[in-house]
Amino acid sequence: MTSADHGVVRRVAARVGLAGNPSDGFGGAVLGTIVPDLEACVAATESDGVVIAGPHGSEEWPSLAAWRDDVARHGVVGSQRIIVASLWTLAAHVRRNNSRVADRSGVAVTWHTNIPASVGLAGSSALAVGTIDAVSACWGLILDRRVCAALALSAERDVLGIAAGWQDRIVQAVGGTVLVDAADMGEMDGVSVPRVHVLDGTDVPTGVRLVVGWRSDLAASSDHYHAPLRRDAASLAPPMAALAAVARAATASLEQGDVRAFSNAVDEGWRIRQSCVPLHPDHAAIVEVVRASGVPATTPGSGGSVVAVCADADDVRRVRGVLDSAGCDCIDFAMSGNDR
Repeated sequence: MTSADHGVVRRVAARVGLAGNPSDGFGGAVLGTIVPDLEACVAATESDGVVIAGPHGSEEWPSLAAWRDDVARHGVVGSQRIIVASLWTLAAHVRRNNSRVADRSGVAVTWHTNIPASVGLAGSSALAVGTIDAVSACWGLILDRRVCAALALSAERDVLGIAAGWQDRIVQAVGGTVLVDAADMGEMDGVSVPRVHVLDGTDVPTGVRLVVGWRSDLAASSDHYHAPLRRDAASLAPPMAALAAVARAATASLEQGDVRAFSNAVDEGWRIRQSCVPLHPDHAAIVEVVRASGVPATTPGSGGSVVAVCADADDVRRVRGVLDSAGCDCIDFAMSGNDR
């Protein structure tokens, strides 16, 4: 992340869930990490009015009040709705909690991203976190990482009506490997936040490489997967508790330097998830083709993507070859903790 005289820039990486998802949306726990080569970039600069400019166009309002009135009248619509929803949520939070900046000038927001859309790598939440983080800093506010994530979650869930959980936003707001435990909630700055356990650089064993693959032609809104699950929340309580236990075990294995136990937990999480809340068959097939090669793998989220846990260079080559044959784009990187 960068701060400069001309504004504030925030770069927010894609994320992959490793174990436990989607139990974070059901009071469970998820272990996730970031994908350093895929990111959303949001820049915020002080302005008399409000400007939101992205790859496909720009929108302008003469003042923050005019922007608020327009959104209140017409709703959050258009191709930049995730940016609008995030700014709306932040502005409301500021007005509730910080009168010093509640009626300040507006902001100019510009953004772009190379995170593939709607394949399960949290591209929309990266933009939400980036917008809230950049604009709050531009306005002179310092947000707790959990509060930043909570506002991003509210933008998607409460403003846009998208079924979503804690994992994406916490992992992306922290920017590292994190256990998000929604079974232990607290309050910060007037919003509810989960317990967050951040793994630092000494907690993640060296030599563990992850391969992430995806097929953009299988893109689908995560809401198509998550919304029906929320309607069956009561019946899903036992398997979600089991998934949360796997996430906590996977975290403990990493901290103990037991790569095999960690890999087994990732694989076990996939089996539990498929037994109770299976992915669309086309999406699941990408995971299964990697697992058939003998390398532990799971879904990073809820779309057409996969994350494989590789013990050595041979595993990486094997997985990349399998994914290439399956028509997937892919990248590999060393799993790391948070050293900030």
